[in-house]
Amino acid sequence: MKETLVTEKNPFIIGVISDTHVPDRVRGLHPALLDDLRRLEVDLILHAGDVAVRSVITELQQVAPVRVVTGNRDILLMNEHPVSLTLTVHKTELTLTHGHLNPRTYWGDKFAYITRGYNFKRYQKRLARAFPSSQVIVYGHTHHAENVWVDGQLFFNPGSVSHGDYLDHDPKFGLLKIHKDGRIDALIYPLKGALIDAKEWVATA
Repeated sequence: MKETLVTEKNPFIIGVISDTHVPDRVRGLHPALLDDLRRLEVDLILHAGDVAVRSVITELQQVAPVRVVTGNRDILLMNEHPVSLTLTVHKTELTLTHGHLNPRTYWGDKFAYITRGYNFKRYQKRLARAFPSSQVIVYGHTHHAENVWVDGQLFFNPGSVSHGDYLDHDPKFGLLKIHKDGRIDALIYPLKGALIDAKEWVATA
């Protein structure tokens, strides 16, 4: 699926989140998330999949319009959202996808992760082949934040906005600023003030 966003906003600010996992891993969004997105004055929110329930999208729409792709855990939503979405903003082509691509690749990843661990190159090479014309490829799935340029493409994974990375467990989200002159600012933000305990957000010092 492709979409061109017509806007005079410069830069155009995009909040990027992934892997909310509500309610399978946590009962709701991080208590600071919506306020952080408002504070950063995002014009659009991209969700890179594993949304799980429609109420998550409804909450995010209180802040800004939302675009969503289907993740491997989105059984209830898989007929509502595409596997990938390509947006053009100020002539910059950006593709949003979860990163698992299809069931065969998903199970191959599972085996590779168990036997060899996480490897960014495994995802980078696959996504570059799948979306060769996109300057920015936004994905999720791994829960591991990445903000890396390779051969003229930005591979941007905001990490998980709920459960965080399997190594540090810190929830994160991302921000992209798309400028009319082609510049792209890409940032990863930690979510502060709460961590998950038994599917509930518990305040931290």
